Amino acid sequence: MLRVDPLLARYIDTRVDRSRALDIAAGTCHASVYLAQQGFQVTALDCSAAGLALGRRLAKREGVAIQLCELDLDNAVLPKGLWAVICCFRYLNRRLFVQMAKVLAPGGILIFKTFNVHHLVKAPSFSPEYVLQPGELASAFLMLDTIELADGDDPQENISWIVARRPH
Repeated sequence: MLRVDPLLARYIDTRVDRSRALDIAAGTCHASVYLAQQGFQVTALDCSAAGLALGRRLAKREGVAIQLCELDLDNAVLPKGLWAVICCFRYLNRRLFVQMAKVLAPGGILIFKTFNVHHLVKAPSFSPEYVLQPGELASAFLMLDTIELADGDDPQENISWIVARRPH
C-alpha cells in the first residue's frame, strides 16, 4: 500500500507545474511514486541502497518510473536544475535549506516536514542535533512565500512543517 503524507497529497494540485520533482531522503520512495503517479518526472535521493531498491520495486508495482540516486546527503550538493516540487520528510540537514530554496523553480512548492524539539519528550534518546527548534523553519525559508507552517510552537506537537512557494 502506498503511504503518502497528507501535506503532499493536499498541496500537489492543479496550481503546481507537472514537470520535475525532487524527493530528498526518499527512503522507500512512497512520496516519489505518488509524485510520479501525478505526472512528475521524479528524482529520489537517499543514502540507502536498500531503501532505494524497495522504492524501485514499489515504482514497478505501481507502474511508474522514477530516477533513483544513492547519495550521502550529509555531504551532498542537490542536483542542478529547477524543480517544480521539492519534498523532504523525516530528515534534517540544515545545510540543505539554502540549496532547496535555490533549486526550487519560480512558482515551485517546497514541502518539508520533520521532528521538532518536542519529540525529545517522547523519544529522549533521539539526537537533539536532528530536531528543529521553535521558529526555525520560518527563519530558514524567508526567501519563500509560506503557505502553511507549523513551527514547533505547540508543545503537544512533535513534528514541524512548512509548505512554501518560491515567488515568480
